[in-house]
Amino acid sequence: MASGTGMLLVYIFGWGIVFGTFVHYYHKRKAVALAKLEAWYPTHEERSIYYSLVALQKTSPTAVSNEVLKAALIRRAMTDIMRAVEVQANKASLPALVKAGAMSEEFLHQFNAAEAELNAEMVSVVQEAERLQKGWGNGIMPAASEMINSSRLRELREEMLKHDFEAASCRRARYMEDLDEVEREKALKEGTQENQELMKSDVLLSCIFNTPIGEAMKIAAAAHAKRVAEAEAAGAAAKEEPAPLIELDDDEEAKLEDETAKPEGEAAKPEEATA
Repeated sequence: MASGTGMLLVYIFGWGIVFGTFVHYYHKRKAVALAKLEAWYPTHEERSIYYSLVALQKTSPTAVSNEVLKAALIRRAMTDIMRAVEVQANKASLPALVKAGAMSEEFLHQFNAAEAELNAEMVSVVQEAERLQKGWGNGIMPAASEMINSSRLRELREEMLKHDFEAASCRRARYMEDLDEVEREKALKEGTQENQELMKSDVLLSCIFNTPIGEAMKIAAAAHAKRVAEAEAAGAAAKEEPAPLIELDDDEEAKLEDETAKPEGEAAKPEEATA
């Protein structure tokens, strides 16, 4: 009886060792596989730039001022906020896709690791802001959020201006087709008074829209030449038009007929006298 109990204990102990060894190596392989996963956000250039500036300030304090560090930290915070918005947008859909079998669990582990890293990164940004200026840690994230909104509005406004500029280029192409060769050469070379005003902002427009300097001036010149040609054509057409006919009513027509018939009656009276 004692030997049977001892064999049972040895059997249970042996299976416990086997199961424990299996669990140990399973989790070890899983941890190694997770460690080899590519990061959700492989690089963080703004963070690297900030720490490079911090290291440069330590070696040469006069080379980098605190204002430069604050600007770099703001850029870092802006990147973190944009990534946080992206993470929150994907947080609900990604587990559902993994559960449905559309994506592997590795992506979910990768996403969770990125979320944890992002939270630690934002805490680090707040601490760095507090180190640079006391009390700034509570305000750096709202300030970065406002700058992101302003940047997006500016990009949208520039995109709208770019579309307007492209539309003006299309109109300029049509204007140039309608002009004759002399007017076209004059519009491209000499320009008009409108071009002098436009030239003041032409360099800025060229920088914004990445177009050659002088393109906007050519558009204005062609448009002005088109308007001048239309005005001259309208004036010439007005001179060549005949005078409009005057319409008479019935009384005026009868009066005019009586006046034209009087000479014939007066001429008949002398004939009667001679007879």
